[in-house]
Amino acid sequence: MGRARVKFATGIVLGAAVIASASAPGVNPAYYARFSVLTPPGPEAPLSEAFKTVPRLMHTRYKVAKGDNVRAIASAYGTDVRSLQSTNSNEFIFMSRGGYIRVHNGHGLLYEVSGAGETLNGLAARYAGKGRDLRAFKAEIVQENDLPPSSLLVNYKFKKGDRVYLPAVYLDLDTYRMPLRSFSRVSSRFGMRYHPVLKRRIFHNGCDIPMPLGTPVYPSRSGTVTFSGWKGGYGNVVEVRHKDGSMCRYGHLSQTNAKAGETVQKSKTLLGKVGSTGMSTGPHLHFEILTPSGKSVNPMAKIGKK
Repeated sequence: MGRARVKFATGIVLGAAVIASASAPGVNPAYYARFSVLTPPGPEAPLSEAFKTVPRLMHTRYKVAKGDNVRAIASAYGTDVRSLQSTNSNEFIFMSRGGYIRVHNGHGLLYEVSGAGETLNGLAARYAGKGRDLRAFKAEIVQENDLPPSSLLVNYKFKKGDRVYLPAVYLDLDTYRMPLRSFSRVSSRFGMRYHPVLKRRIFHNGCDIPMPLGTPVYPSRSGTVTFSGWKGGYGNVVEVRHKDGSMCRYGHLSQTNAKAGETVQKSKTLLGKVGSTGMSTGPHLHFEILTPSGKSVNPMAKIGKK
């Protein structure tokens, strides 16, 4: 039998004495003290130590602080990196200070039901994977999430916003990576800018990353090369289409090494090398991401995400 679990945890557990005092506010001044501005508020979420000691599934929002990394956070909350990556659909290559992530003390995917109509049978079938007994997996989900035993007989329906723990389930995150092994800065970001060649303000559809001439450029995501060659102001450019229909564009290359129709692997296949071809004032990589509908999005905001 597995350990009993709860759906969520968002506060601290009150002691029996405090609860007793709350029932009789007229006789215990401590009841009123908690409303005083002189009384420090309790934590917004349980302390990380509780996640390691309480033998139940707990989860909460965690605010990313300066210097945080996903390995340290996973260790503090008694889980592993893949569990946090899967739960948040984020590889956490970059961690944004002040942002929030969902943490838990399980080992697997904490799934959030996105809409009404999702069922136990549907989730089990979707995430069982190859070689995993579907009936046993359903029973494990029921046990780990404290669902009624009847869920195995009558297909259990979840409500929107429910969180369901799927033990030992990890997502294969096909997310964006930086197209360079390393980089020091971005010289021109996504958005409105003063164009150094045209000498006027126009919208910049990607980001420019200055690098030494000849620096290798790799795919940000795996996909198929749809164009490789010269394209106006982009100079030598390689465009890679991904399985979801989105596309990455790599411009101003000194040379292209990938051919149209070629399947390329994220971070491994050489696409070309940094150059200054086309409308450029110096060696750099123009990196651009387009959605399936053809809309340009901020590449730096997509790193580590889908």
